Amino acid sequence: MPTIALHQKYRPKTLAELVGQPYVQTTLTNAIDRMHIAPAYLFTGSRGTGKTSTARIFAKSLNCLSFDGPTDEPCGTCQSCRSIEASNSLDVSEIDAASNNGVDDARSLIERSSLAPVQGRYRIFILDEAHQLTTQSQNALLKCIEEPPPHVVFILCTTEVHKVLPTIVSRCQVFHFRALSIQTIAQHLREVADAEAIAVEEEALMAIARLAEGGLRDALQLLGQVGLLGEAVTANHVIEMTGGVTETDLLAILDAIATNDTFQLLQLARSLVDSGKTPKLILN
Repeated sequence: MPTIALHQKYRPKTLAELVGQPYVQTTLTNAIDRMHIAPAYLFTGSRGTGKTSTARIFAKSLNCLSFDGPTDEPCGTCQSCRSIEASNSLDVSEIDAASNNGVDDARSLIERSSLAPVQGRYRIFILDEAHQLTTQSQNALLKCIEEPPPHVVFILCTTEVHKVLPTIVSRCQVFHFRALSIQTIAQHLREVADAEAIAVEEEALMAIARLAEGGLRDALQLLGQVGLLGEAVTANHVIEMTGGVTETDLLAILDAIATNDTFQLLQLARSLVDSGKTPKLILN
């Protein structure tokens, strides 16, 4: 049986499980509880911060069949929830805007939006990497996003909101997914490591969190990778596996700079480059 990657295994299943996005969690939960469902949402933020996962959770919340109406705690077991999780729902379409970005694709989406839901309450269109849509296709979608049928919800996800037309942005409820703090990521990694029986030092978790640059998905992927070493994971393990510079080497570089020892600094730099380190990694 194939092993499930950590970032997939520990993907949040409800809004309450979102990590490091309290504003998003609270606002969407209240929107569901008060039945203030907007026709269009725009989720923006850096990679791995939970945009697409939140879009899927929101879709399940709106269409969960175990309740009489939308819920902030979808059951995950009804036919609607399971089909959304398996990406084969007839009512929820997840579209890669990078490869479906033309005017014809936009027109096809508009035609599909006119169809009534087959099973759930809403037809939901999740457009991943929405900034990849051409200007022409964004303009084609504009009217549909502004005044969609009452059973339709659009969720646009993007890492580059400045590439989305202002006319599109102004018609969406915009949610900013912030980069997670190093401490927040490290704390979540500790919970996952304990659950997976991965022996890892706190300094190693902090190193992973720093390398993830605010993205929990990247952090979980790296934890899964170093967890395969078969021994207690240290910060040096993490640094070596990612091609970084160890603390010992870094201190030697700083000492050479502090003492203005150009010859020693060049020797250290040459040694690191010869061992496969790039100048960018050394500077980082």
